[in-house]
Amino acid sequence: MPRARGVNAALAAVFESTYGTPPGTGFRRMPFASVNIGEEQGLIASELLGFGREPLAPVYDVITNTGDLVVPVDTRNIGVWLRGLMGAPTTVAANAATGTITLTANLLVNDTVTVDGTVYTAVASGATGQQFNLGGTAALTATALAAIINPSANVAAAAVGAVVNLTAKALGPAGNARTLATNAPTRATLSGATLSGGANSHTWFSGAQALPSMSIEVQLPDVPFFGMNYGARINSFQVQAQRSGLLTASLNIMAQGETIAATAQSGTLSEFVLERFGQFQGEVRRNNVALGNVISAELTYSNNLEAVEVIRSDGRIADADPGIIALTGNITTRFEDRVLLDQATNRLPCELQFRWAAGAAASLVWTAHRVFLPRGDRQIQGPGGVQAPFAFQAAIDPVLNRAATCVLTNDVASY
Repeated sequence: MPRARGVNAALAAVFESTYGTPPGTGFRRMPFASVNIGEEQGLIASELLGFGREPLAPVYDVITNTGDLVVPVDTRNIGVWLRGLMGAPTTVAANAATGTITLTANLLVNDTVTVDGTVYTAVASGATGQQFNLGGTAALTATALAAIINPSANVAAAAVGAVVNLTAKALGPAGNARTLATNAPTRATLSGATLSGGANSHTWFSGAQALPSMSIEVQLPDVPFFGMNYGARINSFQVQAQRSGLLTASLNIMAQGETIAATAQSGTLSEFVLERFGQFQGEVRRNNVALGNVISAELTYSNNLEAVEVIRSDGRIADADPGIIALTGNITTRFEDRVLLDQATNRLPCELQFRWAAGAAASLVWTAHRVFLPRGDRQIQGPGGVQAPFAFQAAIDPVLNRAATCVLTNDVASY
């Protein structure tokens, strides 16, 4: 019998419509770095006397299912975990898809360019319909090509020199499906097979009264073992920013129970294309100004879930209720100025942002709107630089009526 190996393990997750009831379909394969969730049931040693020195059989205790899950902070999958942490987001179209047609040489008669399924054909003169007249130079031809494309219902065009800039007329990822093609690739260079960069922004606000539950299946096909953890709620989310390395988030999970089977219970899985944020793409901002000399930073958002521990015949919890959120963290800086120290000394709040961006169409921004800093020590540990750590706490902003906002920008239609 083969032994279970992490290299063959998989994780599937879906949101439940009824707490503690795994849906039959809709599961998504989720990337992960480590997982240790699953049911546990401890033993209680017998306290009875009068049977000599030999131990009596223990009694089984209640069933618990809490643990941790480490996942990559990526451009798409992280939104699934954020929904579990903070509830459903508000999604709006944010960026328009764009592309270019670059004329590296002037086009010839009967050369074609296809934009969003419409074929535009070059002619020497007398253009009609979807034809355009060739100019004496590539730049003049680009102007004529842009003029014939621009009336399109879905794509706007404008020429700059010999380059035709294309922009989807509607914001959002739908513009990424607008196709580009040509029969003259040596004279017309396309930015890609489609427009790209169209994106939505998904915004989560702290303090949601109701949080969704999930079913999370841990798959070890080598054994085979498939553990369906149901009634799973995300208790906390922790992410650490640093100069280099892999960017991951640690999730604390509280589930109701687990069903074990020899075959997958999650059915056919869908999945997002994995594109990770890098630590080098991150920054920390104070009052929307980049905070210099940050060595490392950590952000933790906790729902402070409370297990509803009722008397049940199966020994499981009834649910997990959210408590008062906690938004805390740490910032360690090189001690070069007194910006943070003066703020802590004067007992004044500020806004802190943790940002990672992979271009305009993919970013993750955590904003703690009203952060208080304690006065910390200055760590002199040798002849090198002096470090100043600050362990911050966030509170509700009286104007926004929330403590935090998280915005994920990507090409996902909705969560």
